[in-house]
Amino acid sequence: MAKPRAHDPDLLSFSYFFPTGQTDHIWSDEAAAATPLLDKGVFLEMARAAEEAGFDSLFIADTWSGHQREAERAGHQSPKYLATYLAMGLFAVTEHLGVITTMHTSHHRPAHVARAGATLDAFSGGRWGWNVVTGFGDVEARLFGETGLAGHDDRYAAAAEFVEVVKGFWTEDEPIDHRGRFHTAQGRMKAPRPVQQPTPLLVSAGASPAGMAFAAEHCDQLVVAGNTIDKIQAVDHRLDELLGAAPARREVTTAPFAIVIVREGEGEAEAEYERLTETLNVEATRELAADILGGVESIKAAFAGQDPHEAAKAWGSGRGILKLLGTAEQVTEQLVELKKETATQNLLVNFPLWNPGEVRSFRSVLDHCRDAGIWLPPSERSYSW
Repeated sequence: MAKPRAHDPDLLSFSYFFPTGQTDHIWSDEAAAATPLLDKGVFLEMARAAEEAGFDSLFIADTWSGHQREAERAGHQSPKYLATYLAMGLFAVTEHLGVITTMHTSHHRPAHVARAGATLDAFSGGRWGWNVVTGFGDVEARLFGETGLAGHDDRYAAAAEFVEVVKGFWTEDEPIDHRGRFHTAQGRMKAPRPVQQPTPLLVSAGASPAGMAFAAEHCDQLVVAGNTIDKIQAVDHRLDELLGAAPARREVTTAPFAIVIVREGEGEAEAEYERLTETLNVEATRELAADILGGVESIKAAFAGQDPHEAAKAWGSGRGILKLLGTAEQVTEQLVELKKETATQNLLVNFPLWNPGEVRSFRSVLDHCRDAGIWLPPSERSYSW
């Protein structure tokens, strides 16, 4: 049965940035030691905890390269289970929770993504989203027998064509016949087809001119990195200019990424954040930054002009992204302001000290958000975004 996608512009949705490693901002050895070891039981319990807390969706980031030795030894961004396979297990133990999985356009064929996505969406009853990424560097490309990634803007041009072919497989009843600059595909994909209409949710995170143009033309949500409301507003304005003023313009909403710590006592959350930054694993952070800061334009731009070592430390402690720290009431106040002052539709929530109890405790914030009129549970809205 078809499931139309919809959202209420007056409401926020919340996407839990699902752990794919014992830390994922902040790269703290204290956090790595305090968080659970990732295995089947923990993954399933974390998904159940997120649904019980009231999260709308999970967001599973994914990369392929595993050459960061110190980061792996310390548990930072490791292990990373393949997002699409992991999602099937999470769908099996939840009823309302959406799952957004990362799949690369540089290393796959459109038919691979179209079939995997259709299977995930049909199996879950319309709860799957695709985080569209173009690749994370030459080291990753060489895993697939490639000499390196194409140029930045060419990757986005190829991704745009890739997405159009995927959508064709999803929506066309007759065989498609695509012969483009980057991709060739003919034929008709086997059922199932996606349940969501017109297509599953598409998300991207590019902040470069080419990345934002791609999001404006092809995606439904744009992930935003910015540590102040002013910086998030700046992205809103750039996106609004790209979308134009036509009455029939596409609708693309924004999803800021945020580190969240909620504690009962005044100042406790802020003190915890500062303590975690003091146990930053600098060597692991430098390894990860060499990959990310060297290849992702939005992060590179955020720390332009800084010494590479200092930029790595700043990135590894989350200095460049939004932080919501405080009591449940204080965090809710920050969320109300964010909703009022920006075009934010979804928030990507990262808990640096994650565990099932930490995730469930976020329900106190969501209850306050409900009282403030900016959130309703996904079980009452029948969609996950």
